[in-house]
Amino acid sequence: MLTLSQIIYGVQDLDRATRQIESRGFTVLDGGVHPGLGTANRIVPLGDTYFEILGIINRQEALHNAYGSALLRQTQDGDRLVRWSLRTDTIDEVAKERDLVPENRSRRRPDGTLLTWRAAGLALSLVEGWLPFFMQWDDPAFYPGNLPAHHPAQPQGVAWLEITPGDRAWLERWLGKDAQVPLRIVEGNPGVHRVGLNTPAGILVLP
Repeated sequence: MLTLSQIIYGVQDLDRATRQIESRGFTVLDGGVHPGLGTANRIVPLGDTYFEILGIINRQEALHNAYGSALLRQTQDGDRLVRWSLRTDTIDEVAKERDLVPENRSRRRPDGTLLTWRAAGLALSLVEGWLPFFMQWDDPAFYPGNLPAHHPAQPQGVAWLEITPGDRAWLERWLGKDAQVPLRIVEGNPGVHRVGLNTPAGILVLP
């Protein structure tokens, strides 16, 4: 089964974006640094999924790799959702079905803990942000969505994720029959646009 893993919010300034998200009623946790990419993230744990704030911390380093340079390009006109991912515990099977090759990824937390996972389809998602990439955590206990956090907004899961696919048929083939994602398809420029979270006060929309 494929389930929603993360929604990635690309930002120009991590501190400013953190304050903005906190003002909406969320606790933001320091995520860590992506070694060699010039990027770092912050995490809003949501239980079964998480909202990731991703920013540049070393521009020169970011310019010299595909992931950092993509983020610079995607955020040149402002902060926005840039991509999303699905979680699986059978990454090799998922990758093979889509003619992908899993790659090893990592992030070092502020306490020094190295988190590792395998991802497939990440490079394609840098270009086609409406297509999710796939992730399998080496140790599920470290899944960021499960981190303890008190959110004044009291989120109770994702109501919908709003995207505009560049190719509807391609998206359906990519998701397959096992994906369980509350997608809301809208007209517009291809990409991932907004996420609606269930709260006691109604649906809260980010960003």
